[in-house]
Amino acid sequence: MSNELISIIVPVFNGERFLADCLRSVLAQCHEELELIVIDDGSTDSTPAIIEDFATADDRVVRLLADHGGTSRARNAGLDVARGEWIMFVDADDEMLSPCLLAAVAGPDSAGADVVTFETTGDPIALAEARDRAVVPRHLCAGERSLGSRPRRVLDAEYLAPRIVDESLNTVWNKAYRRRTVERSGARFPAGVSLGEDLLFNLAVARGAVSAVHLPLLGYYYRQDNSSSVTRQFLSGKHDELMSVNDALQEFAAEVGSTRLRAAAGYIRAKNAVSSTKDLHHRGCDFPLRTKLTTARRYRDSAPHVSLRGLGTIQQTFGTAYNLIGHRALFALTWLLAAQARRTRTAAPGGFRR
Repeated sequence: MSNELISIIVPVFNGERFLADCLRSVLAQCHEELELIVIDDGSTDSTPAIIEDFATADDRVVRLLADHGGTSRARNAGLDVARGEWIMFVDADDEMLSPCLLAAVAGPDSAGADVVTFETTGDPIALAEARDRAVVPRHLCAGERSLGSRPRRVLDAEYLAPRIVDESLNTVWNKAYRRRTVERSGARFPAGVSLGEDLLFNLAVARGAVSAVHLPLLGYYYRQDNSSSVTRQFLSGKHDELMSVNDALQEFAAEVGSTRLRAAAGYIRAKNAVSSTKDLHHRGCDFPLRTKLTTARRYRDSAPHVSLRGLGTIQQTFGTAYNLIGHRALFALTWLLAAQARRTRTAAPGGFRR
C-alpha cells in the first residue's frame, strides 16, 4: 500500500448534527496516512467540542479556527497548511462511503495523474450499506485495485464538455487533487462567493493540470436532506452570482478555443436562468407579482439563446424549447415545476415544507 499522505479538508459551521459521522467516515479509511484538517468557522453549537474530542483521540486530526468568514475562506485556510501529496474536500454533513477510497486515490491507478475523480451518491440506502460494510476487516481493502480509467488530458473539450453539462465540474468533493498541481495553478476559493465557488476552483486547477483519471468506486455520500443548505433557501442575489460564475466559465471556454465548451457553458447559463425563475415561486420570495414578472424577464434576457452545436440530444431538446419561449411562458412553466416539487417533498416519508 502506498504511504502517500492525503490531506482531507473539512470546513464546518454549526455542524453538530452530522459532523461526528463525517469525521468517523474519514478516520475509518484503511489508508491511514492522512491528515484530517477541520476548520471550525466560528460555530456556536457543540461543533467545537466534537472537533476537540476527535483531535484528542486521534493525532491525525488538525483543528483550525476561523472567524465565520465562509466556506471559501475556511477551505483556503486548510489549503495553506495541507501537507499531503493529495488534497481532498469533504463537506461536514457528508460522508466517505468506501473505506478503500483513499487507498485507491493513492494507488497505482492514479500514478502520474493530477486529478482523480470517483463515484458519488445521494441515496441514503447506499449510506446504510456502507456503514454495514464497516465491520469488514480493514486488511481486505489493502490489496484492492479500482481499475481506474486511462489518463485523460484535462484541457480537452471531449473531457471537459460532458462534465460542464452534467455539472460534475461544479463540485470539489468528488475529486482528489495532487497538491503540487493546486500550487502550480494557484487555485483558491473566491471569498464572498457562495454559489459556484467550486467551479471557479476547478477551472483554475484545470489550467494547471495535465491529466485526470476516474475511479469506478462509490466513494462519497452527499446529503440532500439538509434544509439549512443554501440550495434549500431563497436567495435574492443567487441569479447575479450564478451569471458571474458563468461569465468565468465562458471566458475559460474561449481560452480553450472550443465551440463545444462554449455551447456547454451557454446551456448551463440557460439552466441557471430557469432555476432562478423557478426560485421566484419559492415561499420565501415575497416579491409582488409585477416585480416577479419583471425579474423573470431580466433572468430570461441574461441567457437569450442556447447554441445547440456540440450538445447531446437531451441538451438540444432543452435548448430548442428554451429558445422558443419567452419570460412569461417560462414563469408559468416554472410555477408548475415548483408546485410539483413541493407536492413531492410533502408526500415523501420524512418530507418537509420549506
